[in-house]
Amino acid sequence: MLLEATNVVSGYGNLEVLHGVSITVEEGEIVSVLGANGAGKTTFLRTVSGVLPLDSGSIRFDGEDLGGLSIERRATRGLGHLPEGRGIFQNLSVRENLDLGLGLRTDGAKAVSRDRDRLLDLLPDLVEKINDHASSLSGGQQQMLALARSMLTKPRLLMIDELSFGLAPFLVTELFNLVTDLREDGTTFLLVEQNAGVLSVSDRTYVIRTGNDDVSGPSAELSKSHDLVRSYLG
Repeated sequence: MLLEATNVVSGYGNLEVLHGVSITVEEGEIVSVLGANGAGKTTFLRTVSGVLPLDSGSIRFDGEDLGGLSIERRATRGLGHLPEGRGIFQNLSVRENLDLGLGLRTDGAKAVSRDRDRLLDLLPDLVEKINDHASSLSGGQQQMLALARSMLTKPRLLMIDELSFGLAPFLVTELFNLVTDLREDGTTFLLVEQNAGVLSVSDRTYVIRTGNDDVSGPSAELSKSHDLVRSYLG
């Protein structure tokens, strides 16, 4: 098991947001976590990545207990986190933004060049603007840039918070399809979404409702399930 989060309790100070969430991700999977705004999805990712403390429960990555490990040490072990909001540096070029994803790489210039070329092959829109300021990109292109920069860190597991946020449906489909392509290169994904369209690209899905994992199962089955409608839509 690549990620095993068991009975995770976490929150902000005295405000408990997660009341015992359990989620697993096996290597090579795309797992999605669905939930309405405020359900606790972002809190879960922040707890796994170390931004928030784990109040109780356990989180293991590739068999190692993450308790007490800093954000940086989790990242060097291959745990990636792309937060909501993209985090693009508007005054830097597309190329310079991509280079920011290379700080953790220790596998040499040849491997870095190969991975950059592979990503740009998948993202021709970025190639055309490689020397332009990121501020010139559309919202969808900025999300592509953020994803590409995260992938250049070479994560074993990339957790993505709201990849589809604020984007037109055709761009959402394009980004979800990009994730499936990147999975073929060996990256495992945990996609946190409000957009139920993620069911079409994920292997398994968990639904979080008010800080609890309410429903889970194979995405194809959940997409046809009354339990999903009940849990997600209330």
